[in-house]
Amino acid sequence: VQVITLGRIRGVEILDAHAAGDLRLFLQAAAGESDYRQVTLRLSPGAHDLSVSYVAPAPTWRVSYRLLVDLPDKGKDERQVLLLGWGIFDNRLQEDLDGVQLSLVAGMPISFVYDLYTPFTPERPVVAEEARVAAAPVEFAAAVAEQAVPPAAPALGLGVQAGELADLRAAPTVAASAAPTRDALRAAAPVAVSGAALGELFQYTVHTPVTVRRGQSAMVPIVSADLQAAKALLYNGEKLPAHPVATLRIRNTTGLTLERGPVTVIEEGMYAGEVVLPFTSPGGEIILAYAVELGVRVQEATGSARRTSSLRIRGTYLQVEEWDQRWRDYRLSNSTERPVRVLVEHRRSAHYELVETPEPEEQSEGHYRFKVLVPAHGEATLRVQERRLLSRQEELRQQSAAGLQRFLREGLIDRITHDRVIELLTLWEQIAQHTRRLQELDQERQRIYQAQQQIQGNMAALSQTGKEGELRARYVEQLAASEEELKALAQRETATKAEIARLEAEIGRRLEALG
Repeated sequence: VQVITLGRIRGVEILDAHAAGDLRLFLQAAAGESDYRQVTLRLSPGAHDLSVSYVAPAPTWRVSYRLLVDLPDKGKDERQVLLLGWGIFDNRLQEDLDGVQLSLVAGMPISFVYDLYTPFTPERPVVAEEARVAAAPVEFAAAVAEQAVPPAAPALGLGVQAGELADLRAAPTVAASAAPTRDALRAAAPVAVSGAALGELFQYTVHTPVTVRRGQSAMVPIVSADLQAAKALLYNGEKLPAHPVATLRIRNTTGLTLERGPVTVIEEGMYAGEVVLPFTSPGGEIILAYAVELGVRVQEATGSARRTSSLRIRGTYLQVEEWDQRWRDYRLSNSTERPVRVLVEHRRSAHYELVETPEPEEQSEGHYRFKVLVPAHGEATLRVQERRLLSRQEELRQQSAAGLQRFLREGLIDRITHDRVIELLTLWEQIAQHTRRLQELDQERQRIYQAQQQIQGNMAALSQTGKEGELRARYVEQLAASEEELKALAQRETATKAEIARLEAEIGRRLEALG
């Protein structure tokens, strides 16, 4: 043992690799010492069969797939594909895992961290003493627990972004002669895994013991299955504008739940592209979009319009029903040497129905899919037109002669209805004229009232004799004349109101006949 001053030491290098590993493990454990707890078990006297286990946090396992696509049989659209999958497990524990049984759970279990170690003393309120006694114990009903809903599978998307076009075009290729065969790949990754459904989850149980050193990872084959796939071009302008994508449509007949993970597609021995396989239950359909078809270009144009559908008269209202129409035109151009079939995906809108549109080839959740055949070096168009029925009310008296004439030309009303509504509009116009006349009579009455008030004010300052008496007599004559005018105004007002009542009764009878 040699003693060296600490200030002279610049570094320490342990030459023994085993000792260096032990020191590194000790330092890592010391750095995370707060994560470790010591538990003491005290047993009652006598023999016991004791089993001690613990749960340690571990990173989420991942999955990686490879998909080999063969040439289709002559005259058939379906292709034989081989799906290979590996589960990747990382050992981040502070110990080696030697010959452990490994289970991988697919799904989305709910998990969290809860501190059960740190002592916690809640703050308690101070309550003053009261000399009161409750008549009976107070109870509250427990809240109803909501049922846990399993997570929905991710929507089947195209999985190709516009920024990836250059990557797809510049993707490396593998020579066909150097590509491994299907049988060789299947034999290179034998699967010793069984699967079991656990309610909303799915568990892969690896039968072969797994050894993973701390800080290392392991790949375990979990899927090796021959499936049937159909290749198709699929276009969705919201996900990738201008071009359709090449897709493989596969039905999950593996009997296993496939966890979400990346897929490398090998087609006819050549690298074809990459895509993310979504979480898929047994029997579910998988759509893998792995490449962009640059030889086909799609252009879109939209439009909308409103067209009156029907008219109904309900009392004094005109009920108008009209179609809210909108359309989207897809123009497809094919610059390749072969005709192509493209499935155009169009978003479904709530409360709208298809009209004057070809029947969709199929429907997905939230979309229609229309088949469009595009000849070689040619073009094809598709118009998707939708409509919904809207209803609104307008006052019948607010209609115009020009508007009624338009309704007549469009066949929305007949000639008899047109003429009867015109007569009603004439009666309403007469009522409006009489109403304006009543307003004029009221204004005239107010003018006379003001003149009388002024005369009465002047008369109060005059005496009964002399010239003032004469002037007072003339004021009296003016007041008498104004009273006659008020009587005449009242008679005219009464006659006008009677005429309005007669017209309203006539309108009521005509509306009943019209209804």
